[in-house]
Amino acid sequence: MNMKYKKKFLEKKSDKKINIGIQLFRMFLCFWIICDHCLNAKIKNTYKIFFQNRAHVPCFVLISFYFSYKSISERNCDKLKKRLERLLIPYIIFPIIILLTNNSFLYFFKISIYGYIITLHDLYIQLIIGRTFIAVFWFQFYLIWTTLLFIIISFLFKKYYLLILELIYIISYYLRYSNLNYFFFLQFKSIVQYSVGQFVEVMPSSVSGSIIASLNIFHIIKNYYKRIIFFAIFFLYFIYNFNIFSDVKTIAFGGIILDVCSILDFIIFYLLPINNIKSPIFRNIIFQITKYTQGIYILHLILFTALNIKFESIKTGSLKGCIIIYIFSYLISFVGEKLTKKTKLIHLFV
Repeated sequence: MNMKYKKKFLEKKSDKKINIGIQLFRMFLCFWIICDHCLNAKIKNTYKIFFQNRAHVPCFVLISFYFSYKSISERNCDKLKKRLERLLIPYIIFPIIILLTNNSFLYFFKISIYGYIITLHDLYIQLIIGRTFIAVFWFQFYLIWTTLLFIIISFLFKKYYLLILELIYIISYYLRYSNLNYFFFLQFKSIVQYSVGQFVEVMPSSVSGSIIASLNIFHIIKNYYKRIIFFAIFFLYFIYNFNIFSDVKTIAFGGIILDVCSILDFIIFYLLPINNIKSPIFRNIIFQITKYTQGIYILHLILFTALNIKFESIKTGSLKGCIIIYIFSYLISFVGEKLTKKTKLIHLFV
């Protein structure tokens, strides 16, 4: 590749309107989730500041609806179709692939990912509520249904779209702090609790992302980013170190503390001055190393289950084991993207 062509290639790759800080934030959140799921209790207790306040999922939800706000509020059907494709393709295809792979290996080689036959009933439940043998798909399940809800509201109410979202925001907090949501889903099995039961708990982050996008606040505060970042970090320190919010009964994600933390985290990473670096080579490198959060998130628990027999560090839940899971998930996603690049199956990994 000659230098002239290489320069054009890099400029093209980095020409996308990506925020470097948010890309790095996604990667950090992805690794945080792996650690939350795969680290042993002793290490978690050492770094309990991260694992008592599980803001990773609310942050991902906020990011998702921040960047989809314009498409939904403007009722851009092409972009909405693409968003739903990105969510539905992995949600439907991955469980089928895992079922066939698991059962085939168990039948022919007497080994498998899970150590048991995945039935069609298991697949049915997985697709209905986003949780059985691929537990992390509750998140895609939430994104799919919440996206559809927001789309319906946008088409039905148009001018009052944000007002309706704000009402949903208030109702969500009422259901959380009155414990109505908690006690209602307590009567169901855990797979229902940890899928449908979590809707109310992360709904405020969806609305927060939409409201932040509607206000265009980063255009207003970008000239004061140093002060904003300083005070955001200052408030996060107090939130994480002192019990300044009352506790609430919860299925998985706490009360307003996580919503506030996710907003502050998002603002910090969005405003990081690293985004001012215009070097096409640098931006392309960051884009590549942060590219596969979709595949990494989906694959990490599958790989944890499959590899904990082979890798002692994974079996014992060490930090090294979490890094190995991240690297394997990244490599599989990288290869998967290359193999599916000209098809919609690319959404399995990117």
